[in-house]
Amino acid sequence: MVKILEKERALFVRFIKYALTYRKSWLTVIMLEALISLLGLINPYLTKLVVDNAIGNKNLKVFIILALIGGSIFILSGLLSSWSSFLERYIKLKVNFDLNRDIFRRIQSFSLNWFQDKSTGEHMYKISYDVDRVTEFITFIPTRAVAIFPKLLVTLVIIFYFNWKISVLSLSLAPILYLPPYYFSRKMRLVWHALAENSQEIFKNLNEVFSHIQLIKSFGREAHAIHVYLKKLIVNIKISTKNQRLEIVGGFAASLSSKLVTGLIVFYGGYQVIKGQMTLGTLTAIMVYLSQLISLQGQIAMFFQDSVSGFVSCERIAKILNEEDRIRELPGARKADFKSYSISFDQVSFGYRKDKYIIKDLSFQIESGKHIALVGPSGCGKTTLLNLILRLYDPWHGQISIDGVDLKGLEINSLKQRIGVVLQEPFLWNDSIKNNICYGIESVSGAQVDEAARITGVDELVRNLPLGYDTVIGENACKISEGQKQRIAIARALIKSPRILIFDEAFSSLDSASENKILATIKDVYKDITIIIVSHRLSSLSKAEIIYYLKHPETIIIDSFKNLLLNDNEFPKVFVGQNEEF
Repeated sequence: MVKILEKERALFVRFIKYALTYRKSWLTVIMLEALISLLGLINPYLTKLVVDNAIGNKNLKVFIILALIGGSIFILSGLLSSWSSFLERYIKLKVNFDLNRDIFRRIQSFSLNWFQDKSTGEHMYKISYDVDRVTEFITFIPTRAVAIFPKLLVTLVIIFYFNWKISVLSLSLAPILYLPPYYFSRKMRLVWHALAENSQEIFKNLNEVFSHIQLIKSFGREAHAIHVYLKKLIVNIKISTKNQRLEIVGGFAASLSSKLVTGLIVFYGGYQVIKGQMTLGTLTAIMVYLSQLISLQGQIAMFFQDSVSGFVSCERIAKILNEEDRIRELPGARKADFKSYSISFDQVSFGYRKDKYIIKDLSFQIESGKHIALVGPSGCGKTTLLNLILRLYDPWHGQISIDGVDLKGLEINSLKQRIGVVLQEPFLWNDSIKNNICYGIESVSGAQVDEAARITGVDELVRNLPLGYDTVIGENACKISEGQKQRIAIARALIKSPRILIFDEAFSSLDSASENKILATIKDVYKDITIIIVSHRLSSLSKAEIIYYLKHPETIIIDSFKNLLLNDNEFPKVFVGQNEEF
């Protein structure tokens, strides 16, 4: 229990800093809530005066004065409550923005491996649901605490002032009121954890279904998709039912305890009035104060429940903020602007699991301005090498450098501005052709767009479209062909005028003639550019100046295409089944 409380305290301190950024508004809300609570304590006393002095003495003037005072307090409380509510919502919007900003920035700093270990739906659920829960928690819980617990204490003091015997009785019965909500909120902690995890699974499943809908329909797996989704919904219903069962039982226990406590106090208070030990007005005031205490019981129950569910979301968000799988930019990092863009690997080792190397103690150099092909059997680590050059990962051991400068000493964005990359999957946005081409650069002229489109043949596509470059290509570029997608992706890489250009199976949807034409034009326009091509296509490799054959995790052979065919018996196996002539 002590460890849990210490953990919750640390989480609260960590996240409450977001609300403290707006401390003036936040402290104003706390003061308003405290004032509203104090005003709420006046009316019960007015009730005593009405019963004993106005009604008891049949004094109309006193009755009207007290009624006007009570009405004024009611109106003032309403105005203050509206002001407090507005400020709370303002703070919530600001805090939600700040929390989303920090989490999204943190996520963007993670290595590619972090994203590959978790689903897109999981990330989206945490950003959408958990951030909202944390925002609610740190915005409202402190103000509720100020509104509830001081009022509880002051109310007990007032009752003690009126009648110490009833006050002692109330205190002795207090555990009956407040233990049920505390007990059941702690019981629901595990249920809320399970509910959050399963709801996240449902979100993840929906995301996968929508992103793979063409595959589902092509294989006729609609019924299976429905079955999987409904199965997850059923699990969610079971967990929600368990949660509702606890809420209902907890609510019944709270209601029963409040009725029991109220009945005992009313009985004892009535006894004192009959015996002449207390006036009817005093008993009436005490009962109004007790009704406030009982209503506070419901607020306290909600306070505990919201606190527990808030801590659950805080724990989930804290896991993201504590994650260390990040690509860090070192202080004093320099811009990637060199005379030579030679790439060196020096004893580099890397893997996706600690017990398995993809590459191990690998050393080689790619000369600046060369057109090279990186080849090897499937799964040998070709794409991994490219990702290391892009610094999507950092190597476990060794150094990767450009012109002798370690990539870790370069500004990350500056490095990526010097490298153009085209992947087998184009990853285009549901946006216009122009905006997709311009994605890799902040400001671009129409001439640059036209040039990149001309080199890649996108201009031929645009000429046949009514809206030209402003044509929106749909989600996953569903309105154009695979070859057209790859041309746009190549144009997107070229518009940055990169010094290093990477093609990872990027011509798979284009014929050899189109590929050769694009590469020849690139070499003509972008002088001294370093081109790295990963491909299993014979025609692609035969046009390269030199081949880098990644044979094993520790072995890379650098030679001409013809020499590798003649001297390495394993090299031709990479192309088994291809019938291209070159």
